[in-house]
Amino acid sequence: MPSLYWITCAVSLGGLLFGFDSGVISGCEEAIQREFALAPFWHGLVVAGALVGTVFGALAAGRMCDCLGRKPTLVWMGVLFLVSALGCALTPGGETLGPQVLGWMRFVGGIAIGGVSVAVPMYIAEIAPPEKRGRLVLVNQFCIVLGIVVSYVSNYCVARWLHASSAVVWRTMLGVECLPVLLYLAALVRVPESPHQARVTATAPLFVRRNLRPILLCFTVAFFSQLSGVNAVNYYAPRIFRMIFGEGSELVSLAGTVGVGVVNLVFTVAAFFFIDRVGRRPMLIAGCAAMAAMHGLVAWQISLGAACTPLLALAGVYGFIASVAFSASAVIWVFISEIFPPDVRAKGQSFGGTVHWVMCMLVSWLFPVAVAHTGTYAFAFFAAMMLLEMVWAIFLMPETKGKMIGVGD
Repeated sequence: MPSLYWITCAVSLGGLLFGFDSGVISGCEEAIQREFALAPFWHGLVVAGALVGTVFGALAAGRMCDCLGRKPTLVWMGVLFLVSALGCALTPGGETLGPQVLGWMRFVGGIAIGGVSVAVPMYIAEIAPPEKRGRLVLVNQFCIVLGIVVSYVSNYCVARWLHASSAVVWRTMLGVECLPVLLYLAALVRVPESPHQARVTATAPLFVRRNLRPILLCFTVAFFSQLSGVNAVNYYAPRIFRMIFGEGSELVSLAGTVGVGVVNLVFTVAAFFFIDRVGRRPMLIAGCAAMAAMHGLVAWQISLGAACTPLLALAGVYGFIASVAFSASAVIWVFISEIFPPDVRAKGQSFGGTVHWVMCMLVSWLFPVAVAHTGTYAFAFFAAMMLLEMVWAIFLMPETKGKMIGVGD
């Protein structure tokens, strides 16, 4: 039987696809808007097409994990990733058919993202010993961030060296995802089913009184995770860099986006060494304070217009990414995987994933509209939300480090 660490890494390739699919659109979204002449509202909807799918994927994944098993669910998600990548690469032209095909293919990819966001951390949490659970579940988060970095680098390389029309370039950016999908499906061949699958009944209801506390905790941490603005930055990073540096080379914005990915990766690795030592709660409290400060810095600098100091604003963006990678993004999936009793773990993980992706969809859809109408107030709003989450973490969030899964255990 493969080792625990090999299995964790193989399953976490689903997280890499999660990150790649989430990050790759940032290098394409403006070219897509230009080709199909999309108004801001419809442009946001096409970009958020994957996020609509994540809601359905997260909702379905819990039932699939209980009825089909954890491993078959992961395989089906890989198939959906492949269909989505091929479909996006083959998107036809035309301002009517093109956006519809692209939107539906992004929707299919979103189902897969929502599915792996539920199934992967739950699977790892079930095979990991309690003293290593935080670090092993965090391998999935590392792979998510690595996938984002890979997508940014891939976008840069395609834009830099593929000498073709814009229409071919952005389709190629989206089609490259086929390569890691095939690697993921091959790795799953040697992955066993979760040892908990045979022991846990799928009939226990989630929404009963005994589960009220973990449900509320799960809802709150998932709700705030997206009001940090992390995916607004991930999806619209090139646009944010142009707000800071002014209109210029597209390659400069893509290069800045690669920097976002690298910072995210470095601080996710740092979180790996602290989450089972310091604990979930202290990391989130400190991270919320830092995120609020960084958003405030970005909002202040961009509001200055021509008087903006680009390096300060850049430090704010990178500082925010560092803070969220070390805290909220590291904590959310570990925390959710630990707070539900075993008999409703799949349903609870599915519930948390659904809340997370509904919020992600709304924030990513509305962010370009909010920036167009309010400018820097969007960043100020994110800062306020992080201060509110910090208060919640101080007074209401329990520590789950080293404890058995399930608050009631």
